[in-house]
Amino acid sequence: MFPVEEQAIAGNIRRLRKQANLTLEEAAGAADLTKSALSKIERGQISPPISTMLRIAAALNISINDFFTAEVQEPVYVLTRKNQGDTISRDGSQFGYVYEALGLRKRDKAAEPFIITINPGDPSGEFHHDGEEFIYMLSGQLEMRIEDEPIKLNAGDSLYFNSSHIHKTQVCGKNPARFICLFIQKERT
Repeated sequence: MFPVEEQAIAGNIRRLRKQANLTLEEAAGAADLTKSALSKIERGQISPPISTMLRIAAALNISINDFFTAEVQEPVYVLTRKNQGDTISRDGSQFGYVYEALGLRKRDKAAEPFIITINPGDPSGEFHHDGEEFIYMLSGQLEMRIEDEPIKLNAGDSLYFNSSHIHKTQVCGKNPARFICLFIQKERT
């Protein structure tokens, strides 16, 4: 067993990995470690060299200093590599919509960016919520209805609207519709 200080560091590594929403396997892979080695580090069974701690910090997109402090500073940026966004559940998930979060690890955000995929035949849900939405079509065709006014969107088109109005989506054609959607929270006064 290691002194309390080293146990606290091990606990911080585990806590920070979980805050980053990474599994043990994902974090270990990103840090070029085995799952077993990272597990032992997180449980305080082995004391990693600085070079290993630097790789773990890089995998978590944090500073190595964060392992030694209780207060963790917000990262300057959140990078999401192509096809590496976290798939999460939102209101449209019940209709088959797939939400790939592009900035999940950013805390206290004013906007939530996603790549959303809707397949032909997925039922159209009716939505309304505080804030605004920005949509940029990547591929496919989508019919957006805002307060029952139909708006056809093709690849390259964009739409910005007040999302407190009732809106729904429907795929047009035989291909999935894929688009960037930015949910923007209005500042409350």
